[in-house]
Amino acid sequence: MVSAKGIKKQGGTMSFFTEDEEKSLTIKKMILHVVGSKSFEAMPERDLEEQSFFTGKILETAASPVFMFKDFSSSRRELEAIARGDNLFEAGAQGLARSFNAAHVSGSADGVLCMFELEVDDPAIVIFSLIKYDYKFALEQDDENPQKSLRRILTALVDDKKAIQKTALVRVINGVACQTVSATDRTKQGPDIADYFADFLSVTRAISNRELSEVSRKLLRSILQACKKELPDEDVPKAIKRAQGVLGRRLKIDENAIVEAVLVAAGAPDDVKAATRLERETRKRVKSSKLHELTFKPDRNILRQPYMRKISTVEGVTITFPDKADSPNVRVVDLEAERKQIIVETNRVTEDSVVTPKPGVTS
Repeated sequence: MVSAKGIKKQGGTMSFFTEDEEKSLTIKKMILHVVGSKSFEAMPERDLEEQSFFTGKILETAASPVFMFKDFSSSRRELEAIARGDNLFEAGAQGLARSFNAAHVSGSADGVLCMFELEVDDPAIVIFSLIKYDYKFALEQDDENPQKSLRRILTALVDDKKAIQKTALVRVINGVACQTVSATDRTKQGPDIADYFADFLSVTRAISNRELSEVSRKLLRSILQACKKELPDEDVPKAIKRAQGVLGRRLKIDENAIVEAVLVAAGAPDDVKAATRLERETRKRVKSSKLHELTFKPDRNILRQPYMRKISTVEGVTITFPDKADSPNVRVVDLEAERKQIIVETNRVTEDSVVTPKPGVTS
C-alpha cells in the first residue's frame, strides 16, 4: 500500500496527480453507461475518441485525496482486479456501472457514467477515473452511430461547466489500490460527497475541515514568507494575521479565496507585476498542498488562533509567546541604539524552574 506521503515524494505534489503523471497521462480504455434508469443496460467498451478533451477534464477535476477506502470496498477490489488483469476492463467497468446505478438515489439527476483506465510512464501504476455527467439529452447512446452520441455529450459539456456532477480517481500500484481517493461532488457543499456515492466507493473523509483550516494557516505563512518583499514594510506577521482574518470571514475556502486573502494581506498592490507574482506563488503552493481543487467550510477557531512568536537575545534569553495584536501580554520597547526592553505582563507565573543545559552549550 502506498500512502499519500509516499505519493508526495514521487512528484512533489499533494494534489492527486504527480508532475510526472500529469505530463505522461494517457487514456488507455474508456466506456460509457446510462445511470439512473430502472432498467440498466451494460454497454461495450468504446473506441478512444476526444482523448485530449477527456484528459483535460480529468486533470481539471483532480482534487486532493481527502477520502480513504474503508476496510472492505467491493469497488476497490474490482479496480484492483482490472489493474492486475484478473478481470477484463469491459466486464469490470460494466459491473461497477451496474453497482453505481443500483445505488443511485431517486433525487439525483440521471446521466452518463464514464470510466477511464489511464496509464502513465511508470508501468507499475494504473489510474482509474470515474466521471458522472448529468445531461438528460446525452442519455441516448446510438448503437448505429456511437460517435455522434459521444459528440452530443461533448457539446453539452462545452455548453455548461456544471455538466460534471461527480468524479473519482483511484491509483493502483502493482495491483494494490492506494488507500487515499480523490472524489468530488458538485451537489454537496465543501469536499463532502453524496451518501450513495460514498457508499458505492466505500470511502470516508480522511481529513476534516478543522485539519484543512490548519493547512490553510500554514499555507498562508509559507506564501507570505516567500513573498516578503511584496508586503507593506515587509511585515510578515502582520500580513499573516490579516490574511487569516480574511479567510476566517469566508463562508467557504477555495483556491480563489486564498489568492484573495494573500492580495489583501499585501495591501492589494496596484503594481500589476507584484500582484501577478503574489497570485502565481499562491496558486503554485495551493496546487502542491492538500487544498488543490477543494472547497471547504473554514474552522474559525483555527483561523483565529495566533501564531507563536519567538524572540532570542544575544544574552541567551529566549521567549516564545502567542503573537496577539489585540491584547498582547508581551511588549518590546525600543531603547537607544539597538537596545530593547522586553516586558511580560502576567496574572500568575505557572513555572519557575532550572533547565538543564544542552550538551556542548556553555554560558
